[in-house]
Amino acid sequence: MKLGYRDRVVLIIAIIVVILGIGIFVFIKPKWESLNENKERLEQVQTDWDAKLIEFDRIPKKQDTINKRYEESLQISEEFTDEMDAIGLDKFMQENFTNNDQFKNDEVTVKMSMSVADEAAQTIGYYYYVPNIVVYPLFENADLDGSLAQETAQKLLESNVLSARTAQSIGTGVQSYTIQINKEDTKALLDSVKAYAEAHKDAMMLTGVNIKGGHFNEYGNTEENQAEPQLDADGNPVPTVQVNTQNTAEEYRPGYTEVTFIFKALYMQEPTKPDVGPKYDKTIWDGEEWRTAVAE
Repeated sequence: MKLGYRDRVVLIIAIIVVILGIGIFVFIKPKWESLNENKERLEQVQTDWDAKLIEFDRIPKKQDTINKRYEESLQISEEFTDEMDAIGLDKFMQENFTNNDQFKNDEVTVKMSMSVADEAAQTIGYYYYVPNIVVYPLFENADLDGSLAQETAQKLLESNVLSARTAQSIGTGVQSYTIQINKEDTKALLDSVKAYAEAHKDAMMLTGVNIKGGHFNEYGNTEENQAEPQLDADGNPVPTVQVNTQNTAEEYRPGYTEVTFIFKALYMQEPTKPDVGPKYDKTIWDGEEWRTAVAE
């Protein structure tokens, strides 16, 4: 079949259209769709990257906050005693308060039994003052501009904030012991605990001091002399020597009595040093090197 000139032109145009259509659907359309997808992905990645840059810019502030919190926590923990187990607490008490030359020379002796406990948790609350706010009808009616109510709320602000806080738990160690001791050494022990706590900024205290006979057997050991010591003309006690009617000869010592001390130390764990990493330099994103950098 022989085609005319017009038919050949039409056929050529049809073939070109078919080839173009095939090319569009096979090659151009997928590339166009891929281009649009990549464009959308680029926009999303750019959004994510902008968000990351904002987070990176916050790094110095977060580092400063972490370091500040660490220093504050470290300072608070230094106000407490170093943590000790039962053996450590007993050794601490002997080395600092009881096993000294003064007590040895005065022959201070341990009586009955001594108890020392391992570290345990104790909950401590907040101490705060709650103002007594008196409100009555004339007071309320006089508050025409609301300033009195604001002033009242300001006075109660601190107590309201602290009362809403949860009590915290810390570690404690307790030792209880009874010793036969005189009045001067008893005072010295009380003063030494106070002085040590102040000098070392340690949280420790004597929570109980039970003296068996506050006169320290200075007027003998009979019930009559314990209750009413003899006085001279100037009103001063007159030392008397009495026969020990209550204790054995080994237990009774004039000027000495049994005193039970209950010592408590408060512990708080010292915070560990945080690693906040190197100082952030925002100029690292200005070049192209970071794109090929490998994380270590």
